[in-house]
Amino acid sequence: MIPSRSQTAGGGGRRAVGATSRSNGRIRPYLPPACFLVLAFAFVTAAERADGAGASSPGSESLLSAQHDDANWILPAKTYSGNRYTSLSQIDKTNVGSIGMAWRTDIADDGEQEAAPIVWNGVMYLSTPHDGVLALDAGTGKLLWQTPYNPAYVLLFAANRGVGLAGGKVFIATQDCRVIALDAATGKSLWNVQGCRDTSNSWYSMAAYVYKNQIIVGTGGGDNGNIGLVSAFSAENGKRLWDWQTIPGPGQPGHETWPGDSWKHGGGAVWSGVAVDQVTDTLFVAPGNPGPDFVRKGRMGKNLYTDSLVALDISGAKPKIKWYYQLMQNDTHDIDPAMIPVLFEGQVGGQMRSLVAIGDKAGNFVLLDRKSGNVVHRLALSKQLGLDAQPTHEGSEACPNHGGGIEWNGGAYDPNSNSFLVPSTEECAVWKITSDNPQYIPGQVYSGGPFPRRQNGTGVLSSVDVNTGKLRWRNALPYPAEGGVLITSTGIAFTSDVGGNVYAFDAATGHQFWKDSTGSAVLGPISAYSVNGIEYVALVVGEAGNQQTPNLPPSEGSRVIAYRLGNAPTIANDTTGQVALANAKNGVGGESEPPAKSTGSAPYTKQQVAQGSDVYGKDCAVCHGANLQGISAPALTGPGFGRSHLNASQLRTVVTQTMPLTAPGSLKPDEYAAVMAFMLSYDCVQAAGDGQQSFPTTDLPGLQQVELGGATCPVK
Repeated sequence: MIPSRSQTAGGGGRRAVGATSRSNGRIRPYLPPACFLVLAFAFVTAAERADGAGASSPGSESLLSAQHDDANWILPAKTYSGNRYTSLSQIDKTNVGSIGMAWRTDIADDGEQEAAPIVWNGVMYLSTPHDGVLALDAGTGKLLWQTPYNPAYVLLFAANRGVGLAGGKVFIATQDCRVIALDAATGKSLWNVQGCRDTSNSWYSMAAYVYKNQIIVGTGGGDNGNIGLVSAFSAENGKRLWDWQTIPGPGQPGHETWPGDSWKHGGGAVWSGVAVDQVTDTLFVAPGNPGPDFVRKGRMGKNLYTDSLVALDISGAKPKIKWYYQLMQNDTHDIDPAMIPVLFEGQVGGQMRSLVAIGDKAGNFVLLDRKSGNVVHRLALSKQLGLDAQPTHEGSEACPNHGGGIEWNGGAYDPNSNSFLVPSTEECAVWKITSDNPQYIPGQVYSGGPFPRRQNGTGVLSSVDVNTGKLRWRNALPYPAEGGVLITSTGIAFTSDVGGNVYAFDAATGHQFWKDSTGSAVLGPISAYSVNGIEYVALVVGEAGNQQTPNLPPSEGSRVIAYRLGNAPTIANDTTGQVALANAKNGVGGESEPPAKSTGSAPYTKQQVAQGSDVYGKDCAVCHGANLQGISAPALTGPGFGRSHLNASQLRTVVTQTMPLTAPGSLKPDEYAAVMAFMLSYDCVQAAGDGQQSFPTTDLPGLQQVELGGATCPVK
């Protein structure tokens, strides 16, 4: 049964909290955790009475019928099709200019906030960068419960793109390769299993997709030399049901596209999201770039199924490939088809057709026939330059940069105008390699050189005529555009930019109706829902992290924001009751234990440590944290860091070639040496020679004998 709008508005307990909060415009007093549990149970009881069947979360039928339920937003892009479109009609072209902030809730786990708010029966569920989960009152933003987390390791950057919700459970896939089920009413852990096959080079950052009692999730790690893996787990108990490997092994079709043993670290991560044609049980996945990044030597060929859209039949015990379409061959510029696939019915040449849309970080936008994979339209939405040539040791310009083009949130189809709206980023860069034959090191970037320095980026929102494949209109945005598009049946297109702006445009003409500055970077998508007959649009904002460009304004921190019509005072909720990070007990997995303490000694002086502390604070702390604990980038101390089993020479290579992340190689040699001294001291490496010998500006063979452990010795 599909709940009606009045049924999904929530029970009496939820309305009482909302009414009290709104009537006085003040923050209610903090309730201790036990009280939150009582409130959570009260809300669930009310919701069960209203919904009839229950429940603190939707069942399979509700998920399969999500396109008919506009009061809730129960999948990352509302439905399995991936098209962020809602039939909510309260906000339209005549009044959208008067919407205002209804409530905001600060998030203690600050960082890159990339999750889609998931809403069911008046409760909003969110994941945070370090894999925590929050449950909020969707009408007021008040905290109902929190399950904090702190992954055992972070390989590149901390991000989580959302939770799954079904059968009374909230599901999350974590950076340290766990798949976890929580009780949707309380946040209590129900089960916790290992997901990735290889935890030395893989992790999860994509949302957990629940489809017919399966949790489907793909691995990140394409830049770390993994092999992309899409897996399904039982929603009941976490049992692994099937795996599909994006790089074909010996004897499998497509293996011949990988010379020699190059397939063993071939990349092809599936990290952004998936779409499902639920009529045909077809799963659409888009494996990313091949490894090693930036160099072709040793892997010249099609490198299947990297940089492709793949249609998988998942009706049986194991997935089978129906068709694939490769957007880019011999990729040397990190051109992931990052966009989550979008399935829709659109008019082409005057006839309705079943289509799928995909885009990549080169700015290529492609419409394909959903049944055959044949190209219907293909066009470039970003400036393209130098992408066919491998980067050189001297450096060569290429566009877009690795953070440019069409990113993971992609766009949406508007059936009223038969157009597809998609944001993209304009940004070029100078690409350099340092090696034609990079060596694979578990846990480290597998690349011919550092990622290019970020440049000032701008955004553009493009409207593509689905009938002709030509542009209808383009609107320039002042900052990179990565937050996707939400389209309403009333013709409003909500979108954003990384500079923190949220916009409302006319989906048909591109006319701007409304704009608001959130004060923080927008990297996540926008959701829409209703509570007690009031419609909301909501998003999560935070740090730009690895998407930071020099022209972005500083962030004001992480928060959830919900907008609505009317001029009632904004309800402001702080982080009371939240814990930023918390170590969680995990089951036995494949994680390797870090050495307890660093071994060996290295030359550095107290003066270098002091200088390095200053340089680190200015250029590194915004991503790695003031205490090296990791925010949007990995921790540089503690057990998670020690798990990489780096020696000091390898660490020096990582620091000098890849940091700062947005401007690698930009520090002076003595500054890099000082940062190394600071980090080694922080990680309990003893100073050689009574601290009288400086850390060098070039590598030393003896540094290979210094192994970094999991202990921390804060610099005083």
